[in-house]
Amino acid sequence: MTTKDVPVHDAGRAPSRDFAEITDMPGHLLRRCQQIAVSIFLQECRDLDLTPLQYVVLSALDHHGELDQNRLGGLTALDRSTISTVIGKLESRGLVARRRSKIDRRFNAITCAAAGRDVLHRAQPAVDAAQARILAPLEPDEQARFLAYLKRVADGNNQESRAPMMP
Repeated sequence: MTTKDVPVHDAGRAPSRDFAEITDMPGHLLRRCQQIAVSIFLQECRDLDLTPLQYVVLSALDHHGELDQNRLGGLTALDRSTISTVIGKLESRGLVARRRSKIDRRFNAITCAAAGRDVLHRAQPAVDAAQARILAPLEPDEQARFLAYLKRVADGNNQESRAPMMP
């Protein structure tokens, strides 16, 4: 028997599920939507060399002021390794500043630098355009409902995340 003669599945047994059913599962669709959302964001923000994770970290710092790395990770739902990498990249570009906390020397205090606030300001039209492109297949009333449902799913499953969002 050659490899071309080997059946894809046992001849006496049907596949466990129809493949179309698998590709319509919520987890698969959410993963695809994540890929699409990141791709659109990167396209819109290419002139600023800004990623979605960098944007959310800069936004959190701009909104909350100085934060320690653990709190920043909790606010943005990023695990320790990811938040450390994002901060490192932002720091190397001069968009954030990192120093030892005056309150607790074990922690780094992170702040949004003036250059980071400038990038945030310049990014806003591109970020808005990205969000509009992501939701473009839906009618305006569908967009609001979709976002409400998506938030409910994310909030309702927050503790299942390896990096839950902390209030």
